[in-house]
Amino acid sequence: MPAAVSGFAGALRRDVKCMGALAMMRVALSLAGYRWIRARMPHSGPSPDGHYYARQLARRIERLAGFVPGASCLTQALALQWLLARGGHGSDLHIGVRRAGDGRFAAHAWVSCNGRVVLGAAGTLLADYTPLVGAR
Repeated sequence: MPAAVSGFAGALRRDVKCMGALAMMRVALSLAGYRWIRARMPHSGPSPDGHYYARQLARRIERLAGFVPGASCLTQALALQWLLARGGHGSDLHIGVRRAGDGRFAAHAWVSCNGRVVLGAAGTLLADYTPLVGAR
């Protein structure tokens, strides 16, 4: 098989995995809720190349999220964390809250791997959010 075809097939396979994870987390959040998902989330320890792999998956998740109705930052973060854990890469889910300029409550979720934010920082000043304890 030519390299271009094999590269395309690999990229397509990764896109399908990411799209499946996004759809699965979106449905699970709607039907079962956050606590149910967290109780069943696989865990994995840190890996030396985890940040690089996590960033690649995060870019795919961010790009494909537009095709899943209601794929919030939490949906994206849970999908990425699930894919990373299944691949043997540890990550941390962070959820933060802040009061918006109009006085309303706002929340945001992001994922870090090996101490670096890999998903959820684009266009968002994370320092404005107060992290909730125990999100993992």
